[in-house]
Amino acid sequence: MKEYMVSVRLSGLLTEEFFSLIPDQKEYMNKLINQRKISSYGLTVDHTKVWIVFTADSEAEVWQLLTGFTLYKYMEVEIDEMLIYENTNLVFPQLFFN
Repeated sequence: MKEYMVSVRLSGLLTEEFFSLIPDQKEYMNKLINQRKISSYGLTVDHTKVWIVFTADSEAEVWQLLTGFTLYKYMEVEIDEMLIYENTNLVFPQLFFN
């Protein structure tokens, strides 16, 4: 598996339609997180840029996952395969208290 950094610029006006799609978008992203296809993401406060780290076999698989985004038609996407991706979640084990 490879790591891909996806840089997204959300284009167009942030309309009522755009905001109505956000709940379904969050649900889909949570599904991909649970499947370990997305390891992290960040969104700017003005809702215009998103960075997502995908784990996939190929760039084609990343494109396939992106087309499932409900906000896909608003997205300008750049995909870069990562040589190194360090994440504190990968270094430090999660603690679970019973």
